[in-house]
Amino acid sequence: MSQPTHPPRHAVVIGGSLAGLCAARVLADHVESVTVVDRDDFPAEPAVRKGLPQAHHLHVLIPAGQKALDLLFPDVIAGLHEHGAVPVAAPTEVLYLSPTGWRDRFPATHRLVGASRELIDWAVRRRLVEDGRVRFRTGHEVVGLLPAQGAQAIGGVMVRGRAPASMPEPLPADLVVDASGRASHASDWLDQLGYGRPKESSVESGLAYASRRYSLPEGATGGWKNILLMPKAPDVRRGGVLFPIENGKWMVTLGGLGGDVPPTDERGFLEFARDLRSPVLYEAIKNGTPDSPVHGYRRTANHRRHYETMSRWPDGFLVIGDAACTFNPVYGQGMTVAAQAAVLLDEHLRAHPGTFGRAAQMAISRCSEAPWQIATGADLRYPTTVGPRLGRTAQVSNWYLDRASDVANRDEHVARVLADVLYLVAPPAALFRPGVALRVFRGRRGPALPAPPAPAAS
Repeated sequence: MSQPTHPPRHAVVIGGSLAGLCAARVLADHVESVTVVDRDDFPAEPAVRKGLPQAHHLHVLIPAGQKALDLLFPDVIAGLHEHGAVPVAAPTEVLYLSPTGWRDRFPATHRLVGASRELIDWAVRRRLVEDGRVRFRTGHEVVGLLPAQGAQAIGGVMVRGRAPASMPEPLPADLVVDASGRASHASDWLDQLGYGRPKESSVESGLAYASRRYSLPEGATGGWKNILLMPKAPDVRRGGVLFPIENGKWMVTLGGLGGDVPPTDERGFLEFARDLRSPVLYEAIKNGTPDSPVHGYRRTANHRRHYETMSRWPDGFLVIGDAACTFNPVYGQGMTVAAQAAVLLDEHLRAHPGTFGRAAQMAISRCSEAPWQIATGADLRYPTTVGPRLGRTAQVSNWYLDRASDVANRDEHVARVLADVLYLVAPPAALFRPGVALRVFRGRRGPALPAPPAPAAS
């Protein structure tokens, strides 16, 4: 890594979603000023914006993400609760139908945050606005990278206003972070500058989902704060989630695999819910009052751009968040990985003041390894998934994980370790430790509960 000839003064972040906001927070500690460039104009209050259509759908802030966000923005999780976010004790308050049956109700080991995506982004963005070190250049888009003169480095970006007659103009910067999401053009920009293109990996399960917000009558959920009904491969391809968000509302997301697409009309949405493996979710919402239209979403492929393996890489440039690696949203990993990547960026800049390049990109890529393994491994269980076929080792691993999930329905210890892994608190290797493996192999298979467990007493 080359060292800068002068301390970096200005950084540009491309994209003002959660990954970009977290990166901007970190960069503000290492440069004089930060500019976040985004196509949208940000709302003053929590609201779904055009550039983030997935905000219409369920977002779960898992424990590892909460920890990372609180490191970046101290007490931001407490602030979410002050604005109506709902704490959900997991697994105690979660009614879970796994592929092999109902999971027993165990004592809580984790807390989830029930909040809309627009509330989460607004809470984080407000902290940056109050901080004052970050400037937002909204209504603009980045259309290219500027090479630094006389160095293998990036020296800024070209930006253009959204008005029809706007012309591109340079925005110099010492450091540039691309956090522009799935639609990132970083591969094209690097190729145009002679750095080539990254290898790419994709695993497409064909998941389609639809979401709607509801107001529910008192007691409609039977005392549960979260109802999660999983599909059962390969025969049952439908699943559904009911989750609380702020202002007393509930988010309902229904999903289907292999062409089984949830309808977006009133009657079809409810009929799809009625046909899930259990009627409990349908019974909870059938007398509810819709609080939004039904919104569909199909961009659910796991897609990874392997920038860390490119033979040449410019200093002063970094790709993070969905711009580098996207996961099937059903696993709730995206916001957490975005926040964790920013924490790693801060660690890197403290160890290597003034610049980042290949070493930073490699460090950022490592925080995607475990969630990529979890998401793609789960999706490749379905015969309709498009992606690389599993080798023998992966098949054995998936067999073991299926058994672990089954045993977790009755074994509190295995359930706790499995939750640690899925919530990115522990690495997948934790499930293969001797004490866990012994319980997995000795555990009784088959459904333990003939009916849903009783909810916790209020």
